[in-house]
Amino acid sequence: MFEDHTALVRVGPAQRQRTLDELRRLGADTLRVEVKWNEVAPAAPRRRRPAFDASDPGAYPGFGPYDDLVRRASAIRMRVVADLAPDAPRWATAGARGYAATANLRIDPIEFGRFAGAVARRYSGGYRGLPRVGWLSLWNEPNHSLFLKPLGRAPALYRAMVAAALPAVRANAPGTRVLVGELASSGREGTSTGPREFLRRWLCLDRGFRPVATGPCSSFQRVDADGFAQHPYGSVDRVPAGRDYVSVPVIRRLGRYLDAAAGAGRLPRDLPIYATEFGLQTNPPDPTVTTSPTSQAEELNRAEELSYRYPRLRSYAQYLLYDDPARDGPRQAPWSGFQTGLRFHDGRPKPAWTAYRLPIVVHRRGGGVRIWGRVRPGAGQRTVQLEVRQDGGFVPSGSAFRTDPFGFFEVRREGAGVYRFSAAGIGTSRVAAPGPEVTLARG
Repeated sequence: MFEDHTALVRVGPAQRQRTLDELRRLGADTLRVEVKWNEVAPAAPRRRRPAFDASDPGAYPGFGPYDDLVRRASAIRMRVVADLAPDAPRWATAGARGYAATANLRIDPIEFGRFAGAVARRYSGGYRGLPRVGWLSLWNEPNHSLFLKPLGRAPALYRAMVAAALPAVRANAPGTRVLVGELASSGREGTSTGPREFLRRWLCLDRGFRPVATGPCSSFQRVDADGFAQHPYGSVDRVPAGRDYVSVPVIRRLGRYLDAAAGAGRLPRDLPIYATEFGLQTNPPDPTVTTSPTSQAEELNRAEELSYRYPRLRSYAQYLLYDDPARDGPRQAPWSGFQTGLRFHDGRPKPAWTAYRLPIVVHRRGGGVRIWGRVRPGAGQRTVQLEVRQDGGFVPSGSAFRTDPFGFFEVRREGAGVYRFSAAGIGTSRVAAPGPEVTLARG
C-alpha cells in the first residue's frame, strides 16, 4: 500500500499518471487516498453551512482530482482504499469554531455520516461511470489531537462518527469493505492517546476490557467493520518501555486488544489488521532525527519482514514517494512535514527506492545465514539469483531459484557475509538489487 497525497491528488493529470506508473514499477498494488472532507465540500472555510444536500455526491464541488485518480488507478489495476479524512469543513464543527488552529473540534457526526454516504455512493461502481472503490476507511488518527479534538472526548466523538458513517456506507455501497481505527502508534501527554487506551474507551470497555453499559455506553452496538487500520510508526529496533505503543515490532499487541474487544462483543472476531501508513524519517533532510538514508533502507526492509511474519497483518504501507518540503529551512525550528519519502523533495532517489522495490534481510544463524527477500514488481513466480561478496566483488551463491507466487523467498546459506540478488520475470530481463551499502548483512 502506498500513499502520497501531494504527488497523486494535488497535481495535474500528467504528473498523476507519471506517479502511478512509478508506483507500479516499484511494485505497489494498492493506494491509500485521503479524501479530505474540506477539499471536496462546498464553502469549507465558512461558519455557516451552505444549503446543499450533503448526502448527494454530486453536491460536492471538489471531487475532480479524486475521480481522475480513481479512473487511472483502475485502468492499471491498482486497488484504492479511500480514507474519509480530515480536516472537517468549519461548518461541520462545534460552534463553527473548528477551523485552522482549532480544526476538527467536536465534529458533527450526522454531517460526517452524510459525507461518508456521499463518498460511498460516488465510488460504488454505479455512479456516473466512475469505477468502484472497494475499500473505505473512517477518519485518520482519531487518537491524535490534530485530527479530532478535544483529546479527552475523542473516543466518544469517534464512537458517534463511526455509528453514523458505517450504516451510511453499507446503505450506499453494499459490499464495500470498511476499515476503522487508523490509529497513531503511541500516546503522548496532551497530543495523542495510546492505541490501547483509545480503543477501550471508544468501544466502551473498562481497564480489563469488560463491557461498560452505563451512561453514554448504555446504547453501544457492535462495530461490524471489515478490518482495523493501524499506523505502526516507530523504530524497528527499539520499543519504548512502559508506554501504550503499537509499532511494527509489537504489532501483535494490537491483535490481543482486538481479540479482547471481540470477546466482549464489541468487534467481529478475528478482525484483520491493515497497516495503512508507515515510514521512516531521514537525516538529511530532517536534522532532528538520527536515521540516515542508508539506515532508512535497511530498516524499511526489516519492517517488511516483521510484517510478513504476522499473518493477521494484511498489508505493508509506505507513506510518501517524495519528502515534504522544509517549511522553515533545514536548520530552523520547528521542522515540519514528513521526510519519509523514497525520494528527496527535489526528486533524487534515496537508497530506500531500490530497497523498497527489492527488499532483502540477512540474519546470522549459527555459522551461516537465513536470507529473506521479495521481488516486489511483477506477478507470479520470479527467478532469483543470490550473490555473495567475495574478494572485493560478488559471485553467485548457489543456483537460481523461484520465489513463491507473491515474489517472496527465504533460503539458507552456509557462509555469513554480505548478500544481494538479481531477479528476472519482472518486466525486464534483469534488475540489480540493492548493493552492499543498503543490503542487510548482520553476519
